[in-house]
Amino acid sequence: MGKETAVIVIDVQNMFFSGAKPAHRAAEVIDGINRLTAAARRSEAPVFIVQHESDANGPLARESDAWRLPSSLVREAGDAPIHKTVGDSFQGTPLEQRLRERGIESVVLCGYATEFCVNATARRAELLGFRTVVAADLHTTADKPHLDAAKIVEHQNFVWTHSSMSGNGVSVLPSAEILQKEFA
Repeated sequence: MGKETAVIVIDVQNMFFSGAKPAHRAAEVIDGINRLTAAARRSEAPVFIVQHESDANGPLARESDAWRLPSSLVREAGDAPIHKTVGDSFQGTPLEQRLRERGIESVVLCGYATEFCVNATARRAELLGFRTVVAADLHTTADKPHLDAAKIVEHQNFVWTHSSMSGNGVSVLPSAEILQKEFA
């Protein structure tokens, strides 16, 4: 099944995964993403690496240290870069076109920020008709004033599991199950 499935890694960037307040479970999430993308590559499934960027004066200016990918995130020459300026990884980017050109029917999402960029991308993928799976243990965020990151992740997994925008829904599966179902 791997060749019809793509892995989309969203916003795993230094600004969110290092520094004084890294994302919840930052190292653990990156390690899991590395296992997922390695399995995808072995199955000849494409891996897309999405990076958020701001204008030249913003905190995520292209080529800034904050914009770069953490050295612990494994990437390979065949991984497809996607640069975005809003939460949704499809809006204003070539992501949908590249997926369709490769005959991709399913996407597996992981990365940062659970309630913003991962959610926006999951909802758009669902609306575009892709079978959409979020790796339950491979997305993360930061604490907010009203809710800690662990609760945000738990809540968003619940929301995806119990709602649908298009009738297709978003599946939420542990990464171990994704590895068995998609890339075994």
